[in-house]
Amino acid sequence: MKGVVTIDKCSILNFMYINRFYLLKALGYSVITTVYVQLEFENAKHKYPDSLTYFSDLVNSGEISRFPLEIEDLVEMSTVPQSKRASDAELSCFVVAKRIGGKVMTDDGRAIKYIQRYIQMPPDSVTQLVEVLIEAYLENHLGDHELRPIQKMLADHKFVIKIDLANEAAKRRWMLGGYS
Repeated sequence: MKGVVTIDKCSILNFMYINRFYLLKALGYSVITTVYVQLEFENAKHKYPDSLTYFSDLVNSGEISRFPLEIEDLVEMSTVPQSKRASDAELSCFVVAKRIGGKVMTDDGRAIKYIQRYIQMPPDSVTQLVEVLIEAYLENHLGDHELRPIQKMLADHKFVIKIDLANEAAKRRWMLGGYS
């Protein structure tokens, strides 16, 4: 088991678009989220009609567990100034991950930069979908032929990965000595 990852809405949506949520479990992560993330899904059901159903199915199947916030979490959240750069859902994921010593997963770069100004966490405790996809490739859960279609599908849903994902994953495998 690699540990616990606290996931936010944008990362869940990106997994929905590529139909690869199973990768987190395959990589050994236990996935949790907060009530604030659930509320974001409930409030966005008109904008993303299938997303609430997808989220609910993940919770009902046990793929994601709702993790309770404690008073200390709420107090720490209140020390971060309100901003459009980071939602309460993203912030709650950071606070929970920090408290339990896990990772937080979000694909919102602005939120990461903003929250890290106020919440101090180890550098490797924040991850994004790109890193999970590369990790899945390195552990042979994804093949060469899958990475470019995944990147295109994400771009079609307005999540643009600025690198060539297949090239970067192959380069990392080569650097680790994975090719003979």
